[in-house]
Amino acid sequence: MKKLIALLLVIAMVGCLFAACASDGNNDTQPATDAPTESNDNNSENTDNTDNNNESGKTYKIIYVTPSTASDFWTQIETGIKQAMKDYEEQLGVKIEYSITGPAEEADAEGYVSALENAIASQPDAILTATLNIDPTVPKAKEAHDAGIVLNFVNCGLGNGDEGDEGTHGEYYNEFYYCSNTTIGEMAAQAFLDAMAEKGISTDKGTIGMQMNMENAALDFRMQGFRDYMAEKAPGLTLTDTEYNGNDSADAQADAENTINAVGADLIGIYAGNNVTCDGVCNALRAANMKEGVVSIGVDSDDVEIAALRDGFLSAIIVQDAFTQGYKCMENAILTLVNGQNPETTKQVNCPPVVVNMENIDSEEIQFMMSPSVK
Repeated sequence: MKKLIALLLVIAMVGCLFAACASDGNNDTQPATDAPTESNDNNSENTDNTDNNNESGKTYKIIYVTPSTASDFWTQIETGIKQAMKDYEEQLGVKIEYSITGPAEEADAEGYVSALENAIASQPDAILTATLNIDPTVPKAKEAHDAGIVLNFVNCGLGNGDEGDEGTHGEYYNEFYYCSNTTIGEMAAQAFLDAMAEKGISTDKGTIGMQMNMENAALDFRMQGFRDYMAEKAPGLTLTDTEYNGNDSADAQADAENTINAVGADLIGIYAGNNVTCDGVCNALRAANMKEGVVSIGVDSDDVEIAALRDGFLSAIIVQDAFTQGYKCMENAILTLVNGQNPETTKQVNCPPVVVNMENIDSEEIQFMMSPSVK
């Protein structure tokens, strides 16, 4: 009897052991749904499916280092950046940890370089930037590249190629979206000639004042493009030497006033190569009440220029599509990070400008281009 009871106990213990092994096998085929999975993304330390409510659960840190936080133009660039961020967060399910940094004024070269240094040191996934100070930016671009940061330039890149647009040091950055400075100068010259024709001003003789914010290897093509076009189309006109104002509108106004006084009756107009310069020119023309018999052409748009255009002190503005440049710059950075490679087939992409005058300034397209907003 005792032997029978012992045998039954042994059989029961074997059955329990078998059931336990079978249970372990079922757990192997049905893992817990909240178990972490290994990511093959280089930024897996930023990945947290529980913290980020998006499809892929990936977070990318992207910094916009602007040449000026006070400039309307660079703010328009940022609007495009923010729109692309919004669109691609929705489309791809990624999360962008975005921030902006930079000096208040474009003239603060040291402030810009310092902001770029700090951005690189924070080890983001990507940096979007534009530089008005090429030489000190080149080694910083190399530093960012060597650190594995996706570096995209917008509008102003690292130098110039044969046409002043392509940008040099391409090995140090991922992509460059720009507006051809030569084309800007040529379009400004044609707009100047068109305005002269509308006002009945002869191209046989006369002097045009030439003003720009600063000497820059790329930006100087805006002036040279204007000069070359005028030399071909209106060789009878005289162009002054380019006056540089250090990107200060008050200095630009003083330069314009000096040109008005020095040239006198022979002055037929002024070409201003950027919006800060054009602000000063517009203020000088307004102060002198110079509308009739004078042509003025500016580049980029802000409230001062738009008011001067509507009031007749500015003939036309060559407006870059800052929104599109910013949008493409951020779009490219995101797609490069997500796909692991640059989607563009060329290193530089041109985003053409448009001529804005009283005939088209109130159109929906032009109004958005000059004052874009995130939708």
